Amino acid sequence: MNSVVAVFFMILLVLYFSFTVLLFTVGRIQKKKGLFYLYLSFFFRGLLSVGPALLMFHADISWTAYLTGPLRVSLIPLTYLYLEKLSEQDKRIRKKDLWHFIPLFVNIVLALILVPGHASDIVGQSDETLKSSVRMIWEDSPRHNILAVTCRVFLFLQAFIYPFLIYRLYKSYIKTIKNNSSLLKNTNAVWIRWVVFMMPFEVFFEGFGLLGIYNSSIVLVLFYIFTIFYAFFFFIHALQQGELSTSFSQQGSSVMDKGDIQFVKTSAKEDEFNEILEKFLENESYLKPELSFKELADNLNISKNKLSQIIKEQGSENFYMFVNYFRIERSKQLLTELPDNYVIESVISKSGFKARSTFYRVFKEIAGETPTNYLEKVNKKTQRR
Repeated sequence: MNSVVAVFFMILLVLYFSFTVLLFTVGRIQKKKGLFYLYLSFFFRGLLSVGPALLMFHADISWTAYLTGPLRVSLIPLTYLYLEKLSEQDKRIRKKDLWHFIPLFVNIVLALILVPGHASDIVGQSDETLKSSVRMIWEDSPRHNILAVTCRVFLFLQAFIYPFLIYRLYKSYIKTIKNNSSLLKNTNAVWIRWVVFMMPFEVFFEGFGLLGIYNSSIVLVLFYIFTIFYAFFFFIHALQQGELSTSFSQQGSSVMDKGDIQFVKTSAKEDEFNEILEKFLENESYLKPELSFKELADNLNISKNKLSQIIKEQGSENFYMFVNYFRIERSKQLLTELPDNYVIESVISKSGFKARSTFYRVFKEIAGETPTNYLEKVNKKTQRR
């Protein structure tokens, strides 16, 4: 009996069920109904940890043969549904979502056909080591092999399909956020991009067990580290993540495609455009770090359609680029006026940014170079004079 591995599964068991309870509580208090999919995913992960954890007590875990396949193929679809429902007012499962549960249905049917009367042969005996219970390798049991291969084939397919779907979600979210907010941060879906890279690793550790890679102690250690990191990653970001459904409900008036960008004024009168832009610069609304599209429209006392038109005519791709263009212009002015013993943080805060990392990223995105490089060029020109 590998007591170290046993302790690990006990820790996972406590961790997953604790996260389930906490997310359920937060969802009820903050009325975040979309968290249902995530805490159900954590609950399923906890159930998957029960069997290996109980082996340390030599308990009968033959019942897990019915659950292992169906639960494993449900984890990634549930994660995706949580991410997808962030932008939807209706968090319930609809007809268009049912295809996500095809692997679940197939594995349930196979389990009901193959497991009765053979559960112990499929799962293994209670006196087996925990390490061997983690390994999913070819055995003499054809029933076990059918269940294992079916489960892993679905997992591999999910590894290819869902990262692509999540990447599309991420791009859609960022586009909408940039049309409605002047700030990109982890609490408004930026963190989702990392899920695209993490999900194949999850399937790798789960699915490639079929080939026996868990014979390697190094792979086991990596599996443990990644599993815990993955759990905390989703738990922490789910607590911070706000609803995106409001932004998506407003996107019809603010979304602008690249093909619609024009660098010359067309429909709006030039004097009206200049008047509104002058008001925007005078009240310095762009210096508010978390300025939103709706808030700016209200401050300028114009409609959202009018603001969208002005943004396009100004030559900006979206609201995010529009506001940050003026922030960077302000930062350039401040950088040129800095004394030799300057403190860059003073420029950051006075330009409408909260964090140094955000300032550097946006500056390079807008200006095409870092603030340091820009300042060096300015200093060289000054010295020549």
